[in-house]
Amino acid sequence: MRVLTLNIWKDEGDLAARLEMIAEECRLLQPDMICLQEVYADATMDAGKWLADALGMTRVAVPARTKQRSGVLSSSGLAILSRLPLLAEESLDLPTSAADGGRKALYGDFETSKGPLRIVSLHLSHLKAEEGDLLRSQQLAAIWSWASEGWDHPILLAGDFNATRKAACFDWLAQQGTITGTDSLLPQATSLRHQPNALIDHILLAGRGGWELIGAELCFTGIDATTGCFASDHFGILASFNPID
Repeated sequence: MRVLTLNIWKDEGDLAARLEMIAEECRLLQPDMICLQEVYADATMDAGKWLADALGMTRVAVPARTKQRSGVLSSSGLAILSRLPLLAEESLDLPTSAADGGRKALYGDFETSKGPLRIVSLHLSHLKAEEGDLLRSQQLAAIWSWASEGWDHPILLAGDFNATRKAACFDWLAQQGTITGTDSLLPQATSLRHQPNALIDHILLAGRGGWELIGAELCFTGIDATTGCFASDHFGILASFNPID
Protein backbone atom coordinates (compact mmCIF):
# COMPACT_ATOMS: atom_id res chain seq x y z
CA MET A 1 0.00 0.00 0.00
CA ARG A 2 1.30 3.44 -0.96
CA VAL A 3 0.19 6.60 0.85
CA LEU A 4 1.09 10.13 -0.19
CA THR A 5 0.77 13.43 1.67
CA LEU A 6 1.19 16.87 0.11
CA ASN A 7 0.42 20.45 1.11
CA ILE A 8 -0.69 21.89 -2.24
CA TRP A 9 -0.15 25.57 -1.35
CA LYS A 10 -3.63 27.02 -1.81
CA ASP A 11 -3.86 29.10 -5.03
CA GLU A 12 -0.33 30.46 -4.93
CA GLY A 13 1.62 30.68 -8.17
CA ASP A 14 0.07 29.17 -11.30
CA LEU A 15 -2.46 26.84 -9.69
CA ALA A 16 -3.66 25.31 -12.97
CA ALA A 17 -0.13 24.43 -14.03
CA ARG A 18 0.74 23.13 -10.59
CA LEU A 19 -2.31 20.85 -10.50
CA GLU A 20 -1.30 19.40 -13.86
CA MET A 21 2.18 18.72 -12.45
CA ILE A 22 0.75 17.09 -9.32
CA ALA A 23 -1.58 14.88 -11.36
CA GLU A 24 1.20 13.85 -13.73
CA GLU A 25 3.53 12.80 -10.91
CA CYS A 26 0.72 10.98 -9.09
CA ARG A 27 0.10 8.93 -12.22
CA LEU A 28 3.72 7.83 -12.06
CA LEU A 29 3.77 7.22 -8.31
CA GLN A 30 0.41 5.39 -8.24
CA PRO A 31 -0.49 6.00 -4.57
CA ASP A 32 -3.46 4.13 -3.16
CA MET A 33 -4.36 7.10 -0.95
CA ILE A 34 -3.46 10.78 -1.07
CA CYS A 35 -3.80 13.20 1.85
CA LEU A 36 -3.93 16.85 0.82
CA GLN A 37 -3.70 20.05 2.83
CA GLU A 38 -4.25 23.70 1.86
CA VAL A 39 -6.76 22.51 -0.73
CA TYR A 40 -8.02 25.63 -2.47
CA ALA A 41 -11.73 25.88 -3.26
CA ASP A 42 -13.94 28.79 -4.31
CA ALA A 43 -17.33 29.16 -5.98
CA THR A 44 -16.04 27.97 -9.35
CA MET A 45 -13.33 25.39 -8.65
CA ASP A 46 -12.09 22.89 -6.10
CA ALA A 47 -8.48 21.73 -6.38
CA GLY A 48 -9.18 18.48 -4.51
CA LYS A 49 -12.10 17.55 -6.76
CA TRP A 50 -10.06 18.44 -9.84
CA LEU A 51 -7.28 16.09 -8.77
CA ALA A 52 -9.69 13.31 -7.82
CA ASP A 53 -11.37 13.53 -11.22
CA ALA A 54 -8.04 13.68 -13.05
CA LEU A 55 -6.76 10.59 -11.22
CA GLY A 56 -10.01 8.60 -11.16
CA MET A 57 -10.02 8.44 -7.35
CA THR A 58 -12.78 8.92 -4.81
CA ARG A 59 -12.61 11.95 -2.52
CA VAL A 60 -13.62 13.01 0.96
CA ALA A 61 -13.06 16.65 1.87
CA VAL A 62 -13.74 19.41 4.35
CA PRO A 63 -13.29 23.18 3.75
CA ALA A 64 -11.34 25.18 6.30
CA ARG A 65 -10.00 28.67 6.97
CA THR A 66 -12.48 30.44 4.69
CA LYS A 67 -11.46 34.02 3.86
CA GLN A 68 -10.69 36.41 1.03
CA ARG A 69 -7.69 35.33 -1.02
CA SER A 70 -6.69 37.59 -3.93
CA GLY A 71 -10.12 39.20 -3.63
CA VAL A 72 -11.99 35.87 -3.85
CA LEU A 73 -13.84 34.19 -0.98
CA SER A 74 -12.19 30.79 -0.72
CA SER A 75 -11.25 28.00 1.65
CA SER A 76 -7.98 26.20 2.35
CA GLY A 77 -9.17 22.78 3.42
CA LEU A 78 -8.31 19.11 3.58
CA ALA A 79 -9.00 16.17 1.29
CA ILE A 80 -8.28 12.46 1.08
CA LEU A 81 -8.25 10.78 -2.33
CA SER A 82 -8.45 7.00 -2.47
CA ARG A 83 -8.57 3.95 -4.70
CA LEU A 84 -9.87 1.88 -1.77
CA PRO A 85 -13.52 1.50 -0.72
CA LEU A 86 -14.70 4.23 1.66
CA LEU A 87 -16.48 3.04 4.81
CA ALA A 88 -17.01 6.31 6.72
CA GLU A 89 -15.77 9.89 7.02
CA GLU A 90 -15.76 12.60 9.69
CA SER A 91 -14.16 15.98 10.37
CA LEU A 92 -13.12 17.77 13.55
CA ASP A 93 -12.73 21.44 14.50
CA LEU A 94 -9.31 21.79 16.12
CA PRO A 95 -8.35 23.87 19.18
CA THR A 96 -7.73 27.36 17.91
CA SER A 97 -6.43 30.81 18.73
CA ALA A 98 -7.20 34.32 17.52
CA ALA A 99 -3.86 34.34 15.69
CA ASP A 100 -4.47 31.10 13.81
CA GLY A 101 -8.07 29.96 13.66
CA GLY A 102 -10.28 27.72 11.59
CA ARG A 103 -8.14 24.61 11.38
CA LYS A 104 -9.70 21.17 11.05
CA ALA A 105 -8.79 17.50 10.71
CA LEU A 106 -10.45 14.97 8.43
CA TYR A 107 -10.53 11.20 8.53
CA GLY A 108 -11.74 8.51 6.19
CA ASP A 109 -12.15 4.84 7.04
CA PHE A 110 -11.15 2.56 4.17
CA GLU A 111 -11.38 -1.16 3.51
CA THR A 112 -7.96 -2.70 2.82
CA SER A 113 -6.66 -6.22 2.28
CA LYS A 114 -5.90 -6.32 6.03
CA GLY A 115 -9.19 -4.90 7.23
CA PRO A 116 -10.32 -1.35 8.07
CA LEU A 117 -7.80 1.49 8.13
CA ARG A 118 -8.46 5.01 9.40
CA ILE A 119 -6.45 7.72 7.69
CA VAL A 120 -6.36 11.27 9.03
CA SER A 121 -5.38 14.29 6.94
CA LEU A 122 -4.32 17.17 9.17
CA HIS A 123 -2.71 20.61 9.12
CA LEU A 124 -1.55 21.90 12.50
CA SER A 125 -0.91 25.50 13.52
CA HIS A 126 1.88 27.47 11.87
CA LEU A 127 2.47 29.71 14.92
CA LYS A 128 6.02 29.93 16.20
CA ALA A 129 7.71 29.64 19.58
CA GLU A 130 5.92 28.57 22.78
CA GLU A 131 2.46 29.65 21.60
CA GLY A 132 2.71 27.41 18.55
CA ASP A 133 4.16 24.48 20.48
CA LEU A 134 1.29 24.59 22.96
CA LEU A 135 -1.41 24.90 20.30
CA ARG A 136 0.01 22.06 18.18
CA SER A 137 0.16 19.86 21.28
CA GLN A 138 -3.49 20.62 22.01
CA GLN A 139 -4.46 20.00 18.39
CA LEU A 140 -2.62 16.70 18.14
CA ALA A 141 -4.09 15.50 21.44
CA ALA A 142 -7.59 16.38 20.21
CA ILE A 143 -6.99 14.55 16.92
CA TRP A 144 -5.70 11.43 18.65
CA SER A 145 -8.58 11.32 21.13
CA TRP A 146 -11.11 11.78 18.33
CA ALA A 147 -9.53 9.32 15.88
CA SER A 148 -8.71 6.55 18.35
CA GLU A 149 -11.87 6.47 20.47
CA GLY A 150 -13.68 3.19 19.89
CA TRP A 151 -11.35 2.27 17.01
CA ASP A 152 -9.48 -1.05 17.20
CA HIS A 153 -7.70 -0.90 13.84
CA PRO A 154 -4.56 0.87 12.57
CA ILE A 155 -4.54 4.65 12.14
CA LEU A 156 -2.45 6.73 9.76
CA LEU A 157 -1.88 10.39 10.64
CA ALA A 158 -0.69 12.24 7.55
CA GLY A 159 -0.12 15.86 6.70
CA ASP A 160 1.56 19.13 7.55
CA PHE A 161 2.35 19.08 11.28
CA ASN A 162 4.33 22.34 11.07
CA ALA A 163 6.84 20.64 13.39
CA THR A 164 9.71 18.19 13.21
CA ARG A 165 9.51 14.97 15.21
CA LYS A 166 11.76 16.56 17.84
CA ALA A 167 8.99 19.01 18.75
CA ALA A 168 7.19 18.82 22.08
CA CYS A 169 3.82 17.95 20.54
CA PHE A 170 5.15 14.50 19.62
CA ASP A 171 6.30 13.67 23.16
CA TRP A 172 2.74 13.11 24.34
CA LEU A 173 1.80 11.16 21.21
CA ALA A 174 4.70 8.76 21.71
CA GLN A 175 3.19 7.76 25.07
CA GLN A 176 -0.08 6.65 23.48
CA GLY A 177 1.30 3.51 21.87
CA THR A 178 3.53 2.27 19.08
CA ILE A 179 4.10 5.01 16.49
CA THR A 180 6.32 4.61 13.41
CA GLY A 181 6.94 7.56 11.11
CA THR A 182 8.40 8.37 7.73
CA ASP A 183 10.88 10.74 9.37
CA SER A 184 12.87 7.71 10.58
CA LEU A 185 13.55 6.81 6.94
CA LEU A 186 14.33 10.38 5.83
CA PRO A 187 16.92 11.53 8.41
CA GLN A 188 18.48 14.33 6.32
CA ALA A 189 15.38 15.47 4.46
CA THR A 190 13.37 18.67 4.46
CA SER A 191 9.79 18.95 3.24
CA LEU A 192 9.93 22.73 2.71
CA ARG A 193 11.31 23.65 -0.70
CA HIS A 194 13.10 26.79 0.44
CA GLN A 195 14.15 25.79 3.96
CA PRO A 196 16.68 23.13 5.02
CA ASN A 197 16.27 20.89 8.06
CA ALA A 198 12.51 21.35 8.08
CA LEU A 199 10.92 17.91 7.79
CA ILE A 200 7.50 19.07 9.00
CA ASP A 201 5.32 16.82 6.83
CA HIS A 202 4.87 13.29 8.16
CA ILE A 203 3.01 10.04 7.76
CA LEU A 204 2.68 8.23 11.09
CA LEU A 205 1.40 4.69 11.58
CA ALA A 206 -0.22 4.02 14.95
CA GLY A 207 -1.25 0.64 16.27
CA ARG A 208 0.04 -2.88 15.84
CA GLY A 209 -0.99 -5.37 13.19
CA GLY A 210 -2.15 -4.98 9.64
CA TRP A 211 0.64 -2.87 8.17
CA GLU A 212 4.37 -2.23 8.46
CA LEU A 213 6.14 0.89 7.19
CA ILE A 214 8.89 -0.25 4.81
CA GLY A 215 9.81 2.83 2.78
CA ALA A 216 9.57 6.60 2.45
CA GLU A 217 10.68 9.08 -0.17
CA LEU A 218 10.33 12.73 -1.10
CA CYS A 219 8.32 13.55 -4.20
CA PHE A 220 7.27 16.64 -6.16
CA THR A 221 10.84 17.89 -5.87
CA GLY A 222 11.32 18.89 -9.51
CA ILE A 223 10.70 22.07 -11.49
CA ASP A 224 9.00 22.09 -14.89
CA ALA A 225 11.70 22.90 -17.44
CA THR A 226 9.31 24.73 -19.74
CA THR A 227 7.31 26.86 -17.31
CA GLY A 228 9.75 27.08 -14.39
CA CYS A 229 6.84 26.06 -12.18
CA PHE A 230 7.12 23.75 -9.17
CA ALA A 231 4.25 21.69 -7.77
CA SER A 232 4.17 23.30 -4.30
CA ASP A 233 6.28 25.11 -1.74
CA HIS A 234 6.26 21.75 0.09
CA PHE A 235 7.70 18.47 -1.08
CA GLY A 236 5.43 15.46 -0.80
CA ILE A 237 6.07 12.38 1.32
CA LEU A 238 5.32 8.95 -0.17
CA ALA A 239 5.19 6.03 2.29
CA SER A 240 5.12 2.35 1.40
CA PHE A 241 3.53 -0.23 3.69
CA ASN A 242 3.56 -4.03 3.60
CA PRO A 243 0.72 -6.12 5.02
CA ILE A 244 1.63 -8.18 8.08
CA ASP A 245 -0.19 -10.71 10.25
